[in-house]
Amino acid sequence: MAFPIIPIRNAVTTSPDAPLAGALQLAELAVNTQSGKLYMKANSGVVEIGGTANALTTNDLSRLAEANKVPQLTSAGLISSYQISNLTTGQIGALTTAAIAGLIPQLTGDGKISTAQLPASIIGSVNYKGAWTVNTSPVIASGGVVGAGTAAKGDYYVASNSATLSPAIDGQTRVEAGDWIVFNGTTWDFVDGSKSEVISVNNQTPVNGNITLTPANIGAVSTSQLTQLATPGGVPELTASGFLSTAQLQIASTSQLGVLSVDPIASNSLFVSSAGAAKIIPGTSTVVGGIKSSASIEIAGDGTATVASAGTY
Repeated sequence: MAFPIIPIRNAVTTSPDAPLAGALQLAELAVNTQSGKLYMKANSGVVEIGGTANALTTNDLSRLAEANKVPQLTSAGLISSYQISNLTTGQIGALTTAAIAGLIPQLTGDGKISTAQLPASIIGSVNYKGAWTVNTSPVIASGGVVGAGTAAKGDYYVASNSATLSPAIDGQTRVEAGDWIVFNGTTWDFVDGSKSEVISVNNQTPVNGNITLTPANIGAVSTSQLTQLATPGGVPELTASGFLSTAQLQIASTSQLGVLSVDPIASNSLFVSSAGAAKIIPGTSTVVGGIKSSASIEIAGDGTATVASAGTY
């Protein structure tokens, strides 16, 4: 067993002060039994062993912040960023994978996160791609085709004009301005977005974008209903040629015919006489109404014909 090192001089005193330099020889130890501190005589004088005088200072720590040494903390107690090594592309690549949860997502060539690493709730959202001039710009076709590429699930365009699709897109044949075309991952869905679009006419809804009306839808009457109107006090019925039937024409009475007369001045003409009688005054051997006469014939208001002078008729 080794013997313990015992200070050469034990300063038994009531003072906590360090021993004087002259009291110790070089490298000699001394213990202050009052303070319990250990001292040694060094080249520079008496020094306390284990005291704060020999503690590392801030400058000492700064000198340690070098390669292969202890990192220096900032005033906030954190490691300074310049003491942290930058990760290389290879090291980042080893951390970026969709196969292991909790790792860093890998960016695509354009600096975006791959859709394969996005949650389903994000992928299910829609992404506005811009206005769509139907059939022209961009050219959209069935199955998600956009131009020379394919749309991503959730991509949608808004039609800027109304047009018939040529060709049809996933069964849709007509698009109105304001409608949405949204890719569901397999086919295009169409969302009615036009505020001014006609929804129905007289309670008739569109079929494939068209509304077909019958006479009944607009309150029109049928041919059979017109026939039923051809009754006294009703509407007269036209024949197949578009004329009124003679059966629906009123026959003129004798008194109504009596107001006609043949003008005594103009031969072979009729004149409404103020006297109320119809007169036929032909010239010599003139035929009027199929009657050949050389004398005038006067038809009275009661329908009686009287030869004005002798002659044949």
